[in-house]
Amino acid sequence: MLGRTALVRRIESHLSKASPDHVSVVGPAYYGKSVLLEHVADAYKADSKHYLTTVSIDLRHAGIRSDGDFKRRLAEDLKGALRPHRANVAEYLDLEDENIHELLGLVFDDLSSESSRVLVVLDGFDHVLAGADLTRTLWDQLRTLAQKPSLRLVAGSRLPLREVCRTEESRTSDFWEIFNPMPVRVGALDEKDIDAFLEPLSDAGCTLEGSARKEISNWTGGVPLLVCALLARLWNVRGETSTLSKPDIDQAAEAVLDEQRELVGALWDDCAGESQADLAKLAATDVSRADLSESRRRAVEDRGFGRMAGTRLRSACRLMQRYATQQAPAIADLKRLFGSSAGFEANIRSALEMRLEQVATPRTDRLLRDFVNRAVRDLDENPELAVNVVRGIATRALSLVWEAELPSDQTLPADWLHEWKHAGLKNIPDDHGKLPRGYGHQCNILRLLTGTDKVRRQSRYVRKVTCRLIDHLQSVGDFGQHRPDFPETKVTLGFAASIVLAAIALVESLTADLSSSDLSR
Repeated sequence: MLGRTALVRRIESHLSKASPDHVSVVGPAYYGKSVLLEHVADAYKADSKHYLTTVSIDLRHAGIRSDGDFKRRLAEDLKGALRPHRANVAEYLDLEDENIHELLGLVFDDLSSESSRVLVVLDGFDHVLAGADLTRTLWDQLRTLAQKPSLRLVAGSRLPLREVCRTEESRTSDFWEIFNPMPVRVGALDEKDIDAFLEPLSDAGCTLEGSARKEISNWTGGVPLLVCALLARLWNVRGETSTLSKPDIDQAAEAVLDEQRELVGALWDDCAGESQADLAKLAATDVSRADLSESRRRAVEDRGFGRMAGTRLRSACRLMQRYATQQAPAIADLKRLFGSSAGFEANIRSALEMRLEQVATPRTDRLLRDFVNRAVRDLDENPELAVNVVRGIATRALSLVWEAELPSDQTLPADWLHEWKHAGLKNIPDDHGKLPRGYGHQCNILRLLTGTDKVRRQSRYVRKVTCRLIDHLQSVGDFGQHRPDFPETKVTLGFAASIVLAAIALVESLTADLSSSDLSR
């Protein structure tokens, strides 16, 4: 691996000491975090001095949706890693056993008894934390395993682990406390790292003038993706000269900006909105440290886009500076329109009108669109009235769903009811085999029709996402109808706008579903 010597040594200092730490490695996308973790896993795979073997799992592509999925994947990979070294211990792991957690405990107890240790590297931890239905039970069980001397974990994520927990229940697990409190942060390359990246050019007989070397840092800010793009360009022209000058670097960097603009765009898109605004401002002038919070300053510095000079933050990446300059007018317009509460209230209706225009098609049901248009129009004068209209949106959507999914007499097919009852579902709200009149009951039928954890999807056209949106808007409509029962609740413009945006999302989703219905007829 080129570069990252300091980071590798820091991780090794945690993992190779007498009582090793569990290590959290944190860094944004495109900065080489996965490459670093793969290098660490490979380095310890054959290191009999500290670890018997390593297990490396990329959680982004592991297909993990539940606690059981996580434990089975860990057991499967651990079994494969142990087989060449401790085949008898590996055989403890029966992947079909419902008590796989207990079998994992037996494995690590056995390894502890012989003073052996396994390193488990888990990349993309934030992916499963944000997208899978993992519970605190899993994290507590992993904590129990990780307290054994035979297991050490290295977890890679874009943000500190506790910050990316999807539920408060998971966040409160003590599992997150087992990691060293100071995560290893992967950011821009330092000067020694860049020198290591330059070694292939040097080995090919190419030298850099002093000013040329400095310009590589100035153009790229040490951002790995940009350093690689620039050096690849230099590699392609190296045959023309044995010495690269500052003009050579400038010309190559301009070519990168022209021909690989999407690289800089990907880095820009990965920044939070406030960071984009800071970069746009930084592209025009230095920014006083007093004008930025510590977290905002670090977000720019850690990515290599800015550098402190005394009390002022300056641009440190000319490629990003050029890109941000081009984006600055759009950022300025966005801040002007929505940068304050007054601006939001003045402009949100226009934004929603444009969004509805974007998603509506000639196939969109006219009455449904009229309902949503009415809700948008009511936002400015009476947000509460806009919420009341939502009930009509939900009921019209349900009517369209049943027109597509049911026969004209709205009879619920007998095979649906049979399967739901066979699955052990009770109190199915059917009205003697027909669709119930109550819209809440109809939402319950739609939930079953689009599939649950107990029954398969039987809808021909309507997807689960459409069901969720209808269900959400139906419940809001019920709230709007019974507003007098909640006098302490004020319907704000922000609340109403969020509901109307969900209604527009329903227009888009349901139109797509019903379009497939029309095509199949």
